[in-house]
Amino acid sequence: MLESTSATRDIIFDQAAKQVLKKTQGNYPAPAKIIDCVKQGMNKGMIKGLEVEASHFAELVMSSESEALRSIFFATTEMKKETGADGAEPRKVNKALVIGGGLMGGGIASVTTTKAKIPARVKDINEKGLSNALAYAYKLLAKGVKRRHMTPAVRDNLMALMTTTTEYKGVKDADIVVEAVFEDLALKHQMVKDVERECHKNTIFASNTSSLPIGQIAEAASRPENVIGLHYFSPVEKMPLVEVIAHKTTSPETIATTVAFARKQGKTPIVVQDGAGFYVNRILALYMNEAAQVLLSGEKVESLDKALVKFGFPVGPITLLDEVGIDVGAKIAPILTQELGERFKAPDAFDKLLGDDRKGRKNGKGFYQYGNKKSKAKLVDESVYQVLGVNNQSTGSGSDIAMRCVVQMLNEAVRCLDEGIIASARDGDIGAIFGIGFPPFLGGPFKYMDSMGIANLVSKLRQYQQQHGDRFEPCERLVNMAESGSTFY
Repeated sequence: MLESTSATRDIIFDQAAKQVLKKTQGNYPAPAKIIDCVKQGMNKGMIKGLEVEASHFAELVMSSESEALRSIFFATTEMKKETGADGAEPRKVNKALVIGGGLMGGGIASVTTTKAKIPARVKDINEKGLSNALAYAYKLLAKGVKRRHMTPAVRDNLMALMTTTTEYKGVKDADIVVEAVFEDLALKHQMVKDVERECHKNTIFASNTSSLPIGQIAEAASRPENVIGLHYFSPVEKMPLVEVIAHKTTSPETIATTVAFARKQGKTPIVVQDGAGFYVNRILALYMNEAAQVLLSGEKVESLDKALVKFGFPVGPITLLDEVGIDVGAKIAPILTQELGERFKAPDAFDKLLGDDRKGRKNGKGFYQYGNKKSKAKLVDESVYQVLGVNNQSTGSGSDIAMRCVVQMLNEAVRCLDEGIIASARDGDIGAIFGIGFPPFLGGPFKYMDSMGIANLVSKLRQYQQQHGDRFEPCERLVNMAESGSTFY
């Protein structure tokens, strides 16, 4: 065998260490220690391997990464016991209606039937949308059959839980309606009226809006206490978080029922208060805007993405923008600017991208090249610099680029806590980790701020404020915390 000689074994272990480093970016110490345990055991015997393992474990369990990851485990365990509304018990959901058969609607219907085992009726204005939703669910279940996680009979039984309609037929008994139509307030108002007319008086109307305030959607309702936000993240079947958004008159029972419904779908729900962008998209918007500013100041696309992946995000901000859709970002930015102020204004240069029909992966034209199957590496579409009117040469250090983007997210997270958008630092940490992939080994934005020191963060924000403008002005709560020496936990 190849691994029978120590020289060959060393080559194998070196290659394994390189592969691990590539995946962890050096942010998670445990995998490298595990490789070392196996290496020592194979080279020096089982007893030595066990001694090394005990030593490494003792070292790792006391690390900041271990503390952060344990805090996530205990937080999510604690959240499973909560209803989201004190004193309210959830009603049983026996049937769901999903309005909209697009990517989001299909995903929501799929997790409702396959995870929650709740019958879902999908309504769309045309048959194509309905067939897309069915195909989406079938494709996901087919993977399970292929991997022998389920039998074809189980797949067929689960598919039978999903039915479709182009009219409001067979929906009277729906206990919850999840609306996943376009981000258009007038259209959502029409959906509210339709549901109140066609369903029963206790039917919950849950909007999967990503930016429109739920209170504005509820203005069209005669029973506003039944209206709530249920914001999923794409792709629905993979992303673990949902935001349950209560407006001022949402009833506690509606909140509790929606939280229980989301949990049955296999999601981790956090209850947030109403407001443009809610919590996750609000903190994400400023992070993405700052990445755009860095790009326009002369940084290369790949350098920018690499810096944030090194920091610990699963993908860089420019890759994320291509995945979500440049057009989607362009629609959300004006809503946030109108509701929350100028700091949310996206750079004007991004209008040029849409003018050049760059929407990202969805139309094969964005910051990166798509459709080149020969190349395994992801290549930047260099013509994007010309469209933006910039001559990009990497100038800044990776750590400074990352920090400049991240502090915007941190500052806004504190504003959300201060305004009561999120109930606690714990909810803010779970929302950021599960919603946008904030580095788990840092424990979330609030844990990270505690570990870096609030005074250090305020100093960094003021430094950037002098260099780049008032969008970096530290919020009042951070300034007060820095002066008093207080922490979030």
